[in-house]
Amino acid sequence: MAPEVEKNEDYRALGLEPGAGASEVKHAYRRLVKKWHPDRHHMESYEARALAEEKFREIDEAYRRIAKTLGEGSQPGRPEGGGESGSRPAAKRPERAYALKRRRGSFARFFSRPWPVRPATLSMAAAVFILALFLGLLTNIGSDRPTRELRKAKRPTPSEETKRAAQTKTALSPRLAPPARSLPEPRLSGDYFTLGSSDSRVVKVQGRPTRIQGDTWVYGVSEVNFRNGRVCGYNNFDGSLRVKIEPWAHGGRYTDHITIGSSKNQVLLVQGTPGRIEGNRWYYGFAELTFQDGLVAGYDNYFGTLKIRLEPSTLSGRGGSDGFFTQGSTPGEVLAVQGTPTAVHGKRWSYNFDYVFFRDGRVSGVIDADGALHFTNVTKPGATQGP
Repeated sequence: MAPEVEKNEDYRALGLEPGAGASEVKHAYRRLVKKWHPDRHHMESYEARALAEEKFREIDEAYRRIAKTLGEGSQPGRPEGGGESGSRPAAKRPERAYALKRRRGSFARFFSRPWPVRPATLSMAAAVFILALFLGLLTNIGSDRPTRELRKAKRPTPSEETKRAAQTKTALSPRLAPPARSLPEPRLSGDYFTLGSSDSRVVKVQGRPTRIQGDTWVYGVSEVNFRNGRVCGYNNFDGSLRVKIEPWAHGGRYTDHITIGSSKNQVLLVQGTPGRIEGNRWYYGFAELTFQDGLVAGYDNYFGTLKIRLEPSTLSGRGGSDGFFTQGSTPGEVLAVQGTPTAVHGKRWSYNFDYVFFRDGRVSGVIDADGALHFTNVTKPGATQGP
C-alpha cells in the first residue's frame, strides 16, 4: 500500500478526514480509546472482547503513525505549550492585571463617595457598640482565675504550633501526604519506581502528574495508584511509566515457564515486569494472571503472551489410553489429550471457544463449539452430570 493511501487509512481509522489537525487527532484518539479499551468489554462474550482488542490495536497503531508523521512528542491529554498542567497562557495575564486594576479603582470610588447618614442612625450604632463592649467586660470580670489559668495552660506552645502548621501544609500539598509510618524505600538498580515506592520517589523519577484524582496520579493515559502514600498498583498503558519490579530471589529451582501454583517471584523471573497491576491481577498486554495467597490461581492467555504450561499428573483412565477424555476424567487426563488450556477460571477451562467444566476434580461437562475437543460421550462410572 502506498504511503499516502496508508496515511489516509490511518485518519479514517480514527474517524477523521485526511489532513485533520493535531488537536482533532488527539481528541478522536482519546475518545476511541475510551470506547474500545479491552477493560470496558471484559464482561462481554469472547467475540466482543476480540473485536474490541482488534479495534483498539488498529486505533493505537494508526494514531502512532499519524503522530510520528506530524512530529508530535507529547502524549494525549498532556498540556501543550510548556509549563505545568492548568497554567494560563502568558498572553492573558496582562488582561487579567488590567481588569484587577479597574476593579480596585471602582472599589476606591465606591468607598470614597459621600453617603448621607442620619445622626440618629449613628447614635444608635454607637449605643449598640458600647453595650456590646460593656457586656464583654462583665463576662471577663465574672470569670474566675482558675479558668483563665486553665485556658492559658491549654494554649499550644510555639513548637506545637509550628508542627501543626507543617502538618497542615503537608495535607494541603498537591502531592499525597506521606505514610503514617516511615517505611524503607524499596531499592532498585536504576532510575525507576516500583511497588511500595513513595510518592516523592515517583515525582523524582516520573515528574509531576498531569492530574491527580484521589489516590490516583495520571500521566497522559497511564496511571499510578497509591495507598497511604505508597505505590500499590499502576497501569502503564502507553509505556511511558518508568516502573520496574525486580525478582527478590534467584536461588532454587528455575524453569522457563510458569504454571498454576507459581509464585510471583517465578512469574517475574519468566515474564518480567507486568504492564499493569490491579489488586491480585497482573496484566501482560491482553493476557491476565490471577493470584491467590501469592500464587497463580488462574489466567487468560488467548493471545499467547504468557509462557505458561500445565503438565498432566499421573495419567489414568480413558484419557491416557485412547486419545479421548470423557465425563469423569481428571484434569491430568484432559491435559494429556488437549494440552495446556488458553484460559483457566476456577473450575472452567477454555480452549479458545471451547470449554471444559469440572466438579469435585472430575469433568462434569463440555461446550465443544468448534469441535476441537477430543471428547467422547461415553461416561465413566460415578461421573457427575452437567456443568
